Amino acid sequence: MVQGLVLNAKSSFFYVELTNGKIIECRASKKLKNKKVIAGDIVNLDLENNYIVELEPRINFLNRPLVSNIDCVVLIFSVVEPKISLMLLDKLLLHFHQVQNIYIYLTKLDLLEKEEAKQIKDYLQYYKEIGYEVFYDEKYEQFVEAIKAKKTLFTGQSGVGKSTLINKIMPELNLKTQAISKTLGRGKHTTRDVTFYKYFDSYIIDSPGFSAIDINLTKEEIRDYTKEFFYLSDKCKFLGCFHDKEPKCYIKSLLNNDPRYDNRYKNYIKLLKLCEERNENY
Repeated sequence: MVQGLVLNAKSSFFYVELTNGKIIECRASKKLKNKKVIAGDIVNLDLENNYIVELEPRINFLNRPLVSNIDCVVLIFSVVEPKISLMLLDKLLLHFHQVQNIYIYLTKLDLLEKEEAKQIKDYLQYYKEIGYEVFYDEKYEQFVEAIKAKKTLFTGQSGVGKSTLINKIMPELNLKTQAISKTLGRGKHTTRDVTFYKYFDSYIIDSPGFSAIDINLTKEEIRDYTKEFFYLSDKCKFLGCFHDKEPKCYIKSLLNNDPRYDNRYKNYIKLLKLCEERNENY
């Protein structure tokens, strides 16, 4: 039995990289029954018939974008056209909570005045303080070093410069890019499928852009995956505190000391409320 990595899945066809670097086109065997093969899967192959006959256990699985076994995700945000949304950033940090390494990459800082660009960088420093690496073009070399030997998913809203960044790293790909729509304030979708590209001993994973995203998490998951609140919650008076209406909540006692913390808290409460509303509608 030969093993390989699914680089791309198109309808019922799969493009699999073998351990020797060769890429072959396969189909899924009927033996897999209801198991869905997706990009990122490690699979066992029947090379005589070019069939995928078995899936190896997944390290992780994402349904948006549909991909498995990634080591790192890069959340790409532009500072203009479209302007960065901190609520969307906080949503995505929750959405990708199961990925070991989450990086934030800011684009188009050169379109701002120096002072305005500095303010945004200073604000995003808060995310670095709570454990998320933050990069931008001035730190491009450090960024490329950080994604070495990893399967790294690049994701973000349409028009933020995802394909441009990937093209900078791998110019031979020449991925198609699109200008921002002046009417909609976002870019057109140029990537249709999740695709793995070999980059030395790493993989760069391109994924379709999006205009919005919903997170289907419980209130408990939103609380526990909000990193800094989770680590401080043992100081709250009540076990299982949601840091909302409970008395003697340590998380709330820190409000008004740092506007960046306050903004994260406000987004957290909004997400709890959205979760409650979603549950009420079912």
